[in-house]
Amino acid sequence: MKKNKSIVSLIIISLLFLSSSSVTMYSQGFLPESEQRLINSLETLDNEIIRYFPRWKVCEPNLQIHILSAFRQAGYPAELLDAGNIEVLAAPGAFDPEYGNFQILLVQCGDAAMSPAQINLYFTAQLRKKLSGEESYSGTGIGRTYCYKEIPPEAPVSTYQAEAIINYYQPTDVTHSIALSLFEQNLKLGESGFWLRHVFGNDDAGYQFWSSGQVAAQLQRPIYLNKDIRTSRAIPHLMDFYIGFGYRISSGINPEGTMFAWLKPRTLNASQSGDFVAGLNLRFPFAPEFGISANVRVPLEPPKTKEIKPTDWGWYNIDALVDADERDPVEFEQTGENISDIVPVMHSSGRISVFYNMWLDRKKPENYFRFDLGLNYVETREMGLTDLFIDPTTQELVGATIAVEGMTGLKTYKPSEALDWLYLKVEYRNQSTWPFGASLQVANQTLMMRGWVPILGNWLLLEAKYSTVLRDPRPFELKNFFMISPVIRLTI
Repeated sequence: MKKNKSIVSLIIISLLFLSSSSVTMYSQGFLPESEQRLINSLETLDNEIIRYFPRWKVCEPNLQIHILSAFRQAGYPAELLDAGNIEVLAAPGAFDPEYGNFQILLVQCGDAAMSPAQINLYFTAQLRKKLSGEESYSGTGIGRTYCYKEIPPEAPVSTYQAEAIINYYQPTDVTHSIALSLFEQNLKLGESGFWLRHVFGNDDAGYQFWSSGQVAAQLQRPIYLNKDIRTSRAIPHLMDFYIGFGYRISSGINPEGTMFAWLKPRTLNASQSGDFVAGLNLRFPFAPEFGISANVRVPLEPPKTKEIKPTDWGWYNIDALVDADERDPVEFEQTGENISDIVPVMHSSGRISVFYNMWLDRKKPENYFRFDLGLNYVETREMGLTDLFIDPTTQELVGATIAVEGMTGLKTYKPSEALDWLYLKVEYRNQSTWPFGASLQVANQTLMMRGWVPILGNWLLLEAKYSTVLRDPRPFELKNFFMISPVIRLTI
């Protein structure tokens, strides 16, 4: 017996590193500590590993009646339920493993199943404890003292153990999670439910990785438990929101001599003052597959005169603008001083869209789609580069001033035609034994494609992004931009 328990424990530990197909169970949050431990116990599961977890059929008539009643109370259709076919999936418990107590991961009644969040919501505490073996059902002895039949490991697992996922990079069924890539970094802050995200670029504007010169640190939190039986396993919460701060980076202005020398240098800059960043996803309670998504990014202060270090900013000579825009050089003037160079600055951006989540087969949710359709807004302003200071010894440009006050000829780029406003995105994810995903987006008249595939299990992946401007590129835009990154994804 001890040997078998050691094997199961080893499998659970190995689970974090070897799993390749996901089952997602969702935490209800704000529960007593003992019940919260039950929910937090479920990790991302591999179908081949699941079969070695404790599984049994409940054959105790009184327990069958109580479990059936809980499923009916939860609102499951009667035609899906079968009191004579109740199956439990569990893991060794934290109460007293020597006596055979278990943590319940899933309860299936006929063709319906409940995740830990639903079990905690619809099962009484006494029913949960007796089912797990924490309390004796018969009143004598220890562990599971009711009638049950063990399911051997060679028996196949049910389709409910191949649950749907909304965000592969932010699993909700674990206590701690971290995902690291060059595009973004995600960290789950324990049992608080909060996520800390650090994101490079502005994907919603079509400017991925460093092409926008923007980075944002965001705090994200899901709220409002989804009580819709059809969708709650895949969509545990009806709303998640984030709030944060964006800032400017100098990376990418001159990548020569760095590990990113193969990438195209950029000239677009984030705002001088930093940005306020916020967003939300709101799903409709009556149809959680549908919802509204929105985000906004605005500078804390308007552009103003400022002394800068030129090597930390992207800029270009006005000669290129004269050729491309047919603008007159004499337009770029500031009280008797000609402007020779332009500094483009991302001023503000935002998006609002309606979305729809779809699975081709809910009983075997291997193929997941998300569709977004809406409006986007992107605004970029030109500033003049003046008061250049040249080091007399090295003849290098070491100082300058950027300004907008009193200048003429500077331009503001913002939506001016219907296609500038269009936001369209289609995302596909395969959630079988070898999960992978891809998306295609049109925003700001820029096409962006993204894809990721697993390399080792579900903890090492490879992600790539490619963007191309569909109209004539603006002076600060990169016509084509490709970036690839490894992704490390660990859960505890």
